[in-house]
Amino acid sequence: MFAKINRLKNWQVAIIILVVGFLIFSVGLNNPFRADDITQIVNNNPVHSISNIKSFFEGSTFTSYSNSNILTGGNFRPLMTTTYALLYTLFGPHPLYFHLLQLLLYLGSAFILFLFFRYSFNTVLALLLSLLFLIHPLNSQVVYSIPSMEDALFFFFGILAIWLLLRFQSVKYLILVAACLLLALFSKETAAVFVIMALVFLFWRDRRRFLPFIGIIVLPTTLYLILKAHAVGLSVANSNQASIEKLNLIGRLLTDPAIILFYFTKFIFPFKLATGYYFTYPHFSISHTLIPLLIDLAIIALIVYIGSLVHKKASKAIYFTYIFFTAWLTIGLLTTLQLVPLDMTACETWFYFPMVGLLGMVGITISVLKPYKYINQKILISLIFMLLLILGVVSVIRGTNYSSQYNLAFHDIQSSKEDYIAYNTVATYLYNQNRIQAAKKYAEQSIALFPNQNNLATLGIIENTEGNYLLAEQTYIKAISEGYTSAQLNQKLYEDTGLIMLWEGHPIYNINFIKHGLSLYPNDSTLWIYLAVIQENNNDKTDAKVSIANAVKNGQVPTSIVYGIISNTPFTVSIYGTNKLVQVK
Repeated sequence: MFAKINRLKNWQVAIIILVVGFLIFSVGLNNPFRADDITQIVNNNPVHSISNIKSFFEGSTFTSYSNSNILTGGNFRPLMTTTYALLYTLFGPHPLYFHLLQLLLYLGSAFILFLFFRYSFNTVLALLLSLLFLIHPLNSQVVYSIPSMEDALFFFFGILAIWLLLRFQSVKYLILVAACLLLALFSKETAAVFVIMALVFLFWRDRRRFLPFIGIIVLPTTLYLILKAHAVGLSVANSNQASIEKLNLIGRLLTDPAIILFYFTKFIFPFKLATGYYFTYPHFSISHTLIPLLIDLAIIALIVYIGSLVHKKASKAIYFTYIFFTAWLTIGLLTTLQLVPLDMTACETWFYFPMVGLLGMVGITISVLKPYKYINQKILISLIFMLLLILGVVSVIRGTNYSSQYNLAFHDIQSSKEDYIAYNTVATYLYNQNRIQAAKKYAEQSIALFPNQNNLATLGIIENTEGNYLLAEQTYIKAISEGYTSAQLNQKLYEDTGLIMLWEGHPIYNINFIKHGLSLYPNDSTLWIYLAVIQENNNDKTDAKVSIANAVKNGQVPTSIVYGIISNTPFTVSIYGTNKLVQVK
């Protein structure tokens, strides 16, 4: 059996990966747009046409609330945005095509990984490791979640660059390697790890091309940094909306042992998965710090011990390969350890790159120590088949979780108890189903876990719907004070608060509040209207005329309000969405 597999051609392996991949992941092809897909694709005007490609290199990925033609955010991922635009231009707002391309990129990466592993292992082992990578549930989010297009793209071009580095020994092919690395960087900043691994490989194994590669990679890297600096700045994006971001460096370092253990545990037991994990352990404890640290040290000791065995039993080249894969795993894990705070504590997609290093180490261990020689071949084949079947079934089931945003959030809560984002998503869903009290319960649970602008905004909307206007206003103001997740939500909060201020609170405070909102969003016609109405009611008639003129300049204004303020005659404002009528004298 194994002898037949060893004789497989590359094209036959490609077909195996293609068939297995579609059998498992086709369950997610019809899943709808959700979460960031709405602001990055559905409601994102620039992404609706590939002709806007220039703007993708001049901004971030999210649509602006105040100007739908401007891309905002803290991340620079122009290739992902360009991919969205190309798909939207060709096929329109149909998620099937986005999922399909993502799956094809994922399958292509698995096949290139097989070609990469073939330099170190025989066909049987290379195929087995590639299939483990392909169907492992920890990687399934890269296929099922459209916002993870960035991961599918950066890994595809990154692993292609590494394979090209091995496949072609000529210096001239380094230009092609550098081009792939630039495309990977344009997909996601994390692609810098592929640049590092390329340098590590050349320094250890091919120093003849090391300096030429440095000379070649300088230009695309400089180009990337210049474009990124112009678009979003060079600093790392920090949303300030995650519990781990609130911790100082010591608190994050105390959480690191649990983070490392999390990834190894989920690799071995990939069950109870979630789109994000938000645990934090800022204080030393035996259960959350000491025990995970001891287990991590035991894992490191095992890695070192296996390395010593490989050094004794195998050639220098194989030992180097083990060290190379160990470096790959280590560098990959370093990007997840919150040395710079990220927008969640752990994420399945963050192990997408490190997993290659771990699989490579496993491959070297198997090929050198040969533990399989003690197992009957039929039993061994049965065990491998059962392992792949179990992993495949878990990945299929995970795909069904993505059938709706509510379904995904509900399952995430079961697996990630600290996921305040999932609680807030469920609250929003229940609110839209007019289940107000149930929605309020989930919103309050989200806030209890970690108050931020999103969940406070949800609670404010619920309180507003209940008619608790003053309480809703206070919640909105607290949400604004938390610092904003997005400019869109922050602007909407100013508008919703300003609406309540038409009949609640002290006029001077209300006027100053709305003016502060207008200092941030000077083209917001709605805020100008609210300011004009409050000023008119406060007898600031001259200021009211200026404000209503600005409102007209920036948008549509009800004729009755414009006429009433300009002519100094009483009028009534009917507040949409409430039972309120505001009499303006």
